[in-house]
Amino acid sequence: MSAPGRAAGPALPAVPAAPATSAAPAPEPAGTSAPEPVGVRDSRARRYARDIIGLHDRLSYRRLPTEFRGDPLSLVEDPHSALVTVTGRDSQFPSRYLKGLLGFRLAQYLRLNWISADAVHRTAAFHEPLPHSPVENIHTVTLCARSGKIRGYVGLACSADTESLPLDSARRTPFPTEAAHGIDLLGRYARPGLGTHQAFEFKRFLRDQTMPRDEQYTRVPWHLMLGVGEALLGLGDGVRVVLGDAKEHVALRHLRLVGFDLHVVDGTSPRLSASDPMAPIYRQTVVAKPFAAPVPADIGWYRDVVRSYLDGTSELASWQAVITTLAARRRQPGHRSGPARGGALR
Repeated sequence: MSAPGRAAGPALPAVPAAPATSAAPAPEPAGTSAPEPVGVRDSRARRYARDIIGLHDRLSYRRLPTEFRGDPLSLVEDPHSALVTVTGRDSQFPSRYLKGLLGFRLAQYLRLNWISADAVHRTAAFHEPLPHSPVENIHTVTLCARSGKIRGYVGLACSADTESLPLDSARRTPFPTEAAHGIDLLGRYARPGLGTHQAFEFKRFLRDQTMPRDEQYTRVPWHLMLGVGEALLGLGDGVRVVLGDAKEHVALRHLRLVGFDLHVVDGTSPRLSASDPMAPIYRQTVVAKPFAAPVPADIGWYRDVVRSYLDGTSELASWQAVITTLAARRRQPGHRSGPARGGALR
């Protein structure tokens, strides 16, 4: 987490203020003020967490699509529900926006009590750590086109290995999911020409906790999946395998629906050290399951189905019809998503 030094209140990150515009911010639903963190004894830490959540709730990113550096890996414009989703590498986001995305992640985890408010207060953090990786991470962010607020986010985080190592190398650095669950998720996919710089971990599959249960709410996860899918198509052999941990009826469901043939490991007992700010995420009643999968060969087909529905050109009349169509493809006799490139990964 970023630690600018102890301060009486949250330090203001260099993120964009809402630009002058005639469009009024979308009204927030009632009862969405910053919550009181659970299990935090220090009143200063509770107050600091509330201030950080409130700070990020007020920020607008309306200008992000026009200030993006270079061509995005994916751009999804959805006039029907006033959403726009952009996907790109670390370096494509101006610094103030990248800090803002990492701040959104932090604020949402504080809302969910999945990160230690005491640790956030102790380090005077207002966003998660900036990346310092040999390979660039990939970020997908969904914005409300009216207010500029972040409505959803998912990241693909790269390996910490300085050089790309074989997936079954004893010298490779475990991904955070592997370390937390105490398992090797990638060794089964080892093959010549495939290294750790081609494996990416799903991080922070998030929807804004303040959203009302409306059409935007329904569409956000599909925007995120579409942004990731288009990025994977564009990156080609740059991403061959994905991994992470997620709950069965949340991200795992969406990943299966868009073609990923997931290897899910049951029965793990994940934990982080008590001093790790993220330790609370594994103290839930329902714990995320670790998974890994090759990028599917037919991800373009799934992309087309989702995109056509979002842009209004699909013959499918409802989200249920979209889900039924996606699920039916996986049930076809002999169908197996398989790897997108470079031969079989089993």
